[in-house]
Amino acid sequence: MNALQTYRYLRPSALRDGDLALQTSGGPSANPRFFTGFLTAPRAGAAGLLAVAEVARTRYHQPVNPASLDPVVTGSRDRLRFESFSGCCGVYARLDVSPAGFDGDVVEHGTTNVDVNAPLREALARVGGLDPLHLSVGPDDLTVSTLDGPVVERKVPLPARWLRGFAEVHVLAAEMARRAEIPATEAAAFLRRLPPAGDRSVLWAVPAGRSLRLTSRPGPGAVCLAGPAGWPRCAGCCASRGPCGCTGRR
Repeated sequence: MNALQTYRYLRPSALRDGDLALQTSGGPSANPRFFTGFLTAPRAGAAGLLAVAEVARTRYHQPVNPASLDPVVTGSRDRLRFESFSGCCGVYARLDVSPAGFDGDVVEHGTTNVDVNAPLREALARVGGLDPLHLSVGPDDLTVSTLDGPVVERKVPLPARWLRGFAEVHVLAAEMARRAEIPATEAAAFLRRLPPAGDRSVLWAVPAGRSLRLTSRPGPGAVCLAGPAGWPRCAGCCASRGPCGCTGRR
C-alpha cells in the first residue's frame, strides 16, 4: 500500500544571526491565526489594551522613551493575553481576556510582539460602550478593527531583556495567592486614596467589605504597599537582581 503525504509551509524555515524560525505544517487549519473574534466588553477591552501599552511606553526612573510601545499578545486555549514591561523593565502589566470575554476562536497557540502606534491608540480611545471591537492575532501581526476601519500592527523584535523578565515574572506569579477581589469602581476609588507624590511611607492594604483600606501596620490578609505614592515605579534594583534589569536607584 502506497500513501502520499503533502506538507505545505507558509515560508521556509531559517537560521539567521542566531535566530531560528521554524515553520509548521498541518494542524486544525492551513496557516491558522492565533485568534480571530470580537471582545464582548469592547470598551473595557480597549481601555485595558491602552493601559498595557501605556506601561510599555513608560520609563519610571528615566525620561519617557516613545520607542518602547510593544506589548506581547498570546493566544491559548483558555485565554487571550496581552503583556508588557515598562521601558526600564521595572513594571509589568498584563491583561487576560477569558473565553467569556471574547466571541471567537483561539485556533492555534502562539505569541507575537507588536508596536502600539498612534493610529491604534487613537482607534482604541474612540471605542464606545456599544461599539464592536474585533481582533485578529497572527504570527506576524495584530489587526484591530473598529467602526473606523482596521488598523494593522506588524510584528517587531522582542527586547532581549524582556525574555528574562517574562521567565522570572511568571515564576513569581505562580507563587502568588489572591488576597482580595473588589469591583472596578471600588478599585478606582482605592487608587485615588493613595498618598500624594513624595510620600514614601510603607502602608498595608487590608480587605474591608467590598473595598480595601490602608493601614500603617500589618495584619491578617494584609498586602504590603511600599511607597505607593509613586505607583507604578521602577523597583530601583541593579541589573544583577530580579526581572527589572535597570540601573536606576531609589
